[in-house]
Amino acid sequence: MKSLQIVVICLLAFTGLTAQSEETLFNKTNLSLSGAWGSAAYNFASFNGDDWTLIRGGYGGVEFGRDLFIGWGGYETRDKFAVNDSDPNYNFRYHGPVVGIAPNSIKMIHPRFTFITGTGKVTNTENNQNDRMFVFQPSAGFEFNVFQWFRLGFEGGYRFVGSSDKFDLTSGDLSAPFAQVEMRFGLSWGD
Repeated sequence: MKSLQIVVICLLAFTGLTAQSEETLFNKTNLSLSGAWGSAAYNFASFNGDDWTLIRGGYGGVEFGRDLFIGWGGYETRDKFAVNDSDPNYNFRYHGPVVGIAPNSIKMIHPRFTFITGTGKVTNTENNQNDRMFVFQPSAGFEFNVFQWFRLGFEGGYRFVGSSDKFDLTSGDLSAPFAQVEMRFGLSWGD
């Protein structure tokens, strides 16, 4: 969390120091810093096809041109789960960079596309052993501008997870479709 705060502060500081007369990628395409947002997200997925597991998390970052969001986020299963009935119970968490695209975000209801990719860790809760893997999670949905500082989103997507050799879990054991509810708090100050 502390490293995320340092990255956000550095981005804000360096963006404010950009000379207006110099043509850059951000001022040429109207992608200037326009806001900062943080999110609490809850998604539901089924790892074994029967039981649904709550995965909670969130992210924070900055907004450019009102339609592009770049930040850092993380998620974790709330309860232990089993992939198969004979398997031990597992815990799963992952984190990484987040990119969000919200075309026409000034409209009360607008589409939203989000991508998170990074490293994940599955833990066997019985013997406390863990293994790392790659995670890629794209999602799409829509978002409501409830207040100027609060947005409520509903998304669906698919979480792609690499295999775990240590626990003999295949990519299909932890990869799953999900439905997500997201509450974003922050402020957009750009045009």
